[in-house]
Amino acid sequence: MIDNFLEFLDLHEAELVNDIFTLCRVNSERTEAQDGAPYGIGPRRALETAFELARSYGFSAEICGDRVLRVELGAGEPVLAILAHLDVVPAGDGWTKCKPYEPVREGDMLYGRGVSDDKGPAVASLYSLRAVKELGVKLNKKVQLLLGSCEETGSDDIDWYMKNYKMPPMVFTPDGDFPLVNIEKGRAAVRIYASGGEAPSGVYVKRLSGGTVANAVPGSASCGVVGSSLEAVEKAIGELNIDGVKFTANVCKHGNVHITAEGVAAHASLPENGKNAVCALLKLVTKLDLSPSAGNNALVALAEAIPFGDYNGREFGGFCEDEESGKLTVNLGIIKYAFDTGLEAVVDMRIPVCGNGEMIAAALCEKLAGKANIDILSLSQPHCVPEDSKFVTELLKIYESYTGLEGRAMAIGGGTYVHDIEGGVAFGCTFPGRNPRMHEPDENMPVSDLLISSAMFAKAIEVFCGE
Repeated sequence: MIDNFLEFLDLHEAELVNDIFTLCRVNSERTEAQDGAPYGIGPRRALETAFELARSYGFSAEICGDRVLRVELGAGEPVLAILAHLDVVPAGDGWTKCKPYEPVREGDMLYGRGVSDDKGPAVASLYSLRAVKELGVKLNKKVQLLLGSCEETGSDDIDWYMKNYKMPPMVFTPDGDFPLVNIEKGRAAVRIYASGGEAPSGVYVKRLSGGTVANAVPGSASCGVVGSSLEAVEKAIGELNIDGVKFTANVCKHGNVHITAEGVAAHASLPENGKNAVCALLKLVTKLDLSPSAGNNALVALAEAIPFGDYNGREFGGFCEDEESGKLTVNLGIIKYAFDTGLEAVVDMRIPVCGNGEMIAAALCEKLAGKANIDILSLSQPHCVPEDSKFVTELLKIYESYTGLEGRAMAIGGGTYVHDIEGGVAFGCTFPGRNPRMHEPDENMPVSDLLISSAMFAKAIEVFCGE
């Protein structure tokens, strides 16, 4: 059956790519809620587009609560679910291969927002059901493909789904890495805030902003400084000499100095892979001769608590590490500041199994020393599935049989779609050594990886749902 699944998918490669591109042309970033579209028009359009694809291949499909598309195959009680998502992070700047929502193919590689996270894997999952169906594999249990629309902004869609529907006992998501992820760090989103005030005399930051989502390292940031000369700013830039971050400064018509920082975007679970433009800009402005004020003091305190290059919370005393899941990671993902209205920032922290989110947040609050306050916006505990469970061992056998590579369970810092689902694991679609540039410009995915992923998913359906 291995050869049959791969042969089927090879024959339908052009259709698979076309369906991926159809979905990727839909800008499914979250926007303002509307009737029938709790996460905005784009995610709703993506659900409808996937619904039409599923129905075109003869599947029973339903959009549940305007949030999750459910596609079913087989008979009896559902025992297996494949869970993927159709929403995406903001496109951002810096694309070179294509426009974000105009995907292209170059050889074996697909480029475009969503080709790897998670529309490409979602279509690969749909095609696994199609392969099982059209090859006539006999099923005596039911498999469900669940396609959500809010993974990137909190997974409220799956929270809602699990309150209203029963999840099958076995669930895997292709929203991760091969061979298999059985441990995911916990995650805390922390809001840092401070009040504004009157403009001080002397040098002060008039405004500063950067980042769009907490779970991505911000690749750009900008600010306006009052009372400083262009020469003083350029001197500070020269003294910093931060590798990988480009600063530009110019004088505006009102005499203020406008500064931009261009860093390197990355996923928040791997902040060391990026260059945080917000942290770099904060480091720069604190080198200027800032006058004492509530706003300036809050910015300085934030820069000292989460300095550029400190990815693990060492400076504020939150660092922790264990052998199973690694180190705490910290990402200052969003900042909005104006001297009169105050500071709003969001920090994303990925917490190892040994960590305690409340204690880590308390350490950050203490480091800010009253210059700014914090709220915990969300907190999830680490997720762990025993690597010797039958579900894990069978999936790893499938991986080894299709790839010839060693199958092993792994821990990651990034939260996948199954983080809050008991017994759920991540199985694909990123192979070892690949860099799909998720949440970055030029997001990519090899077609060949999607084809073999789809074949493995089809085999999993046969193993767990077949007669």
